[in-house]
Amino acid sequence: MRRIKDSRENETEQNARDAFDNYADGKHKRADIRRYEADLDENVRLVLADIINETFEPQGYKEAHIFDKKHRKLAKAPVRDHHTEAAAMLPYEQQVYDYISWRAPAVRPGLGTHAFFRFIRNELYRYPQLEVGYNLPLDIHHYFPMMDHSILKQKIANKFKKGKLRNFIYKVIDSYLQGAPLGIKIAQLFGMLDLADFDRKAERFFGIADDPERMAYWTSHYISEKILTAKTPEDEELIGRGSQFLAERFKRFAHEGLLHYFRFVDNILVMHEDKTFLRIVRDLMIMHLTRDYLFVLNTDYNVRPTWMGIRICGYTFYHDHVGAAKRNKQNLARRIKRLQKKGIEEEQIRIKVASQLGFIKHADCINLLKSLGMEKSLGKIINKRRIKPPFPGMAPDQKIHFTSIVNKCESGGGM
Repeated sequence: MRRIKDSRENETEQNARDAFDNYADGKHKRADIRRYEADLDENVRLVLADIINETFEPQGYKEAHIFDKKHRKLAKAPVRDHHTEAAAMLPYEQQVYDYISWRAPAVRPGLGTHAFFRFIRNELYRYPQLEVGYNLPLDIHHYFPMMDHSILKQKIANKFKKGKLRNFIYKVIDSYLQGAPLGIKIAQLFGMLDLADFDRKAERFFGIADDPERMAYWTSHYISEKILTAKTPEDEELIGRGSQFLAERFKRFAHEGLLHYFRFVDNILVMHEDKTFLRIVRDLMIMHLTRDYLFVLNTDYNVRPTWMGIRICGYTFYHDHVGAAKRNKQNLARRIKRLQKKGIEEEQIRIKVASQLGFIKHADCINLLKSLGMEKSLGKIINKRRIKPPFPGMAPDQKIHFTSIVNKCESGGGM
């Protein structure tokens, strides 16, 4: 694919204003955003001058720490830095997205987590259980902090032609001592670009089918591994067909490539029908990631049967249904129960927990929602309309359940 050329599309006032609108969407209540907007015309002029004259210098970062499931260190940049980076990249973002494999949907507009969810669910629903009977999950340890600057710059040089834009990106990379600053949008693009060529190599099984010497080596390795690790009657039946059959089987797998490969930033998932082949894929991936990218992988990368469930991105995927992670279900249930004890009405609870509820609803969790009283079905709406108010002129919604009155009294709300 052609490299991106700096065509100076980012040196217009309209681009700078559009970039700020994109960045500030949903953030207009923040104090620093309001202060920046108060003098937006002057700030737009300064941003344009930095891009045109190549005078942009990152103003540094403030550290912030979050402890959601695991510790993460964020880098908070000033609003002007965010604005400048967004304005510099905005006209070229689509070209970056086009370069990234569709099997890596993170960050891309209209895709992200929901697309990754649909990809895995549809693969398991669409294909026979035998074809996706085993899965290999890989997780890179501290992906953003461990990015090597020289390797990342080489990936950028392979994608962007020499010019202002490439120099701008290099300045952002050099502004952080180690890795990429987690907390700015351009770092998310780094996360996708850094492994974009790895995705393509993995989908083609690292080009082994095109190299006779490597093909012969891995074919021999596959046959030996298949014989040594045979446990099930199915394995014994395959071995009984002879080494020539196993060699042809591996050759077919190598030419097909990884048909069920997906990546979500630092999480890699491969599904396949042959667990021995997946072990070879595991060894090759670990070798490439550690040797070519200097990454360290978390050690829970065993090949697993898919019927046990694939746990990734807060969901557990099975062949016939999708469940939500236990931790997410518990957090939602506890929060809803706390709000119900305060006597808050169902619709207000629904608004307060909208983000958690929306996340859970993608999974097959209708029984959980019913047990929490949060399902929103046609039958429930009809039954609500059939409620007879106890007094004339009283609307059905004004009728309070006796349990709500008891909850209010128990929590000290009074009558």
